Parts: sequence; C-alpha cells; structure tokens
Amino acid sequence: MITPKIKSLLYLFLSKRLLFGVMSPLICTTFCTLPFSAQALPERYTIISREVPPDFYFYEDQPWVHPPKKIYFNEFLAEKKVVILHLWATSCPSCISELKQLEKAAVDYMNQPITFVALSLNDPRSGVLRNYFNRIPYTHLKPYHKASSTRPAIKGLPTTLFFNKNGQLIGRIEGAAKWQGDEMKRLLQRLMNEELPKDTPFNLKGFFDPWITSLKNLFS
Repeated sequence: MITPKIKSLLYLFLSKRLLFGVMSPLICTTFCTLPFSAQALPERYTIISREVPPDFYFYEDQPWVHPPKKIYFNEFLAEKKVVILHLWATSCPSCISELKQLEKAAVDYMNQPITFVALSLNDPRSGVLRNYFNRIPYTHLKPYHKASSTRPAIKGLPTTLFFNKNGQLIGRIEGAAKWQGDEMKRLLQRLMNEELPKDTPFNLKGFFDPWITSLKNLFS
C-alpha cells in the first residue's frame, strides 16, 4: 500500500523528471547547436546567427558564352553543401594574394561537400576578369562578376562569407583569411561534418503521453 507521503514523493520525483524531459531538448536546441568555441575560430571570424539572406545573381565572364551566363547564388545553396562566398577584386592587392590561397583550398577540398565561390565586385567590364584569369590560370575558381544589388552588404574587400549546408549565413571574415591555417581547417571540417536538421516536427503530445499514463496509474 502506498501511503500519502510516498505518493507525494513519487509525484515530486516524476514532476521533476517531466520538467527535465521538456527542458532538455530546449536547452540542447539553444546551446548544443553552437558549432564552435571562440578559441577555435580563425582570426577575425565573426559568428552570425544563421541568417538567410535574399537571393542574388551574377555572371560568369567567359569569351565562349554569349550572352554571359547568369547564375543565381541559391543554386549553390540548393546543393546542400557548405558554401564559401569570397568577395574580392583585381584592384585589391591583398585580394590577389589571398585568391591564390583560396584556389589551393578549393583543390584540397575538391572531393568534399564544400563549394568555393569567388565573386569579383569592382570588375564590371567584360574581359577584365577574364584576362586576369588567363594570366594566372585557376582550375577550381571561376571568373564571376557583375553581382546584383541584392548581394550581401560588406564593409570592404576582401570579405568571406560562410554558409552552412542548410543555406544559412553563419560567419564572416573581413580582411584576408589564412586558408591553410589550423583554425580554418578545423572550422571547415566542422561545417562539413554538421548534419542537416531533420524535418520531423517535435510531437509534444506524444512526448507527454508516457508521463501522463504513469501519473494516472500511480494515483488511480
């Protein structure tokens, strides 16, 4: 026979377990999804709270494509890969030196779920970017330019934007990045290892049912 005192203790115990069961997924949603600690991030890397910027387009400057091919950035995001959007210009000396490192990173990760997009911002005339790419051949970066006005706003060049597999803008580096640095390699690996969220909604009623049944059986 269960005395009233024992019933009260059991009720308190079950209530705490119920509260913990409800709060645990909420706590994990808030804190466990933070991908990295500040100590592990590359220099000048700024975390962004998973924004979804508007789509924009740009063109590929190739002599054999007439008219120039219009490309929408969301086409890259739709592949469910990590996307690195690097904004630069041929008139920017620090951009030129960094682009060589970016090309090496693109080669190193060519078989990984990551895409590198180098977009020139102040080379709008046809042929300027193409001539640069002819002088310094790149095998994994393409001459993209003439971005639409809906592209993400930046403060200066070079700037690199990091998008996760879910198409969310999650980070930014303003200035030249160290693409062969250990911190950068760890960051890219974490982003590539990040699993996409499942579409299955959280069934609140189904979650409570076992606890409600236990309480009913105890006090019946």
